[in-house]
Amino acid sequence: NERLCDRLLQQGLAISEYPAGTQPNKTNFPRRNRIIAGLSRATIVIEAPHKSGALITAYQANDFCRDVYVLTARLDDDRSFGCLELLSKGAHPILPSSDRLLSEERLLEMLGAMPKLDKAEQLSLFSVAAVPEKKAPLLEPELEQVLRAIESGPIAFDLIVETAGLPPGKVSALLLQLELLGLVSQLPGMRYQRC
Repeated sequence: NERLCDRLLQQGLAISEYPAGTQPNKTNFPRRNRIIAGLSRATIVIEAPHKSGALITAYQANDFCRDVYVLTARLDDDRSFGCLELLSKGAHPILPSSDRLLSEERLLEMLGAMPKLDKAEQLSLFSVAAVPEKKAPLLEPELEQVLRAIESGPIAFDLIVETAGLPPGKVSALLLQLELLGLVSQLPGMRYQRC
């Protein structure tokens, strides 16, 4: 990795939230991947077990309104469960063409040919111009948990905390994120409803 970093520094730059000399630690990877997801135009998940760093990165890419692509995989492979989860939530599948496997050039063509999205389209990560109905954005599990608690209509903050089973401070932060995504709105009396 040092050689790669040296090459990057010669032709570009290296970005880190950590001071120089910080030792690698697996707990730092999600923060590093958040930067990568934010700087990238799209995230492509090749393989992801049910709990994996690739899923974390895909959710982070969604938070930054980036496209998420998934290489279709075998249904009976444990390393595909995360990919299947992403596909079920609306990620774009990468399918082999009828007569040949997807080439690197074709993949770059796909990514380069994506139209620039206006602000309204950016709110829904998986919107496709050809499909009139927009799919729900891919959300982190805790955000989904809070959103599910609000499904029945306007609901008090305390009931959301109880239903979601999360600490009040965490629920408050998650509700703010959902408001910023345009998925919920706050009503008088600390009540919330879905938009």
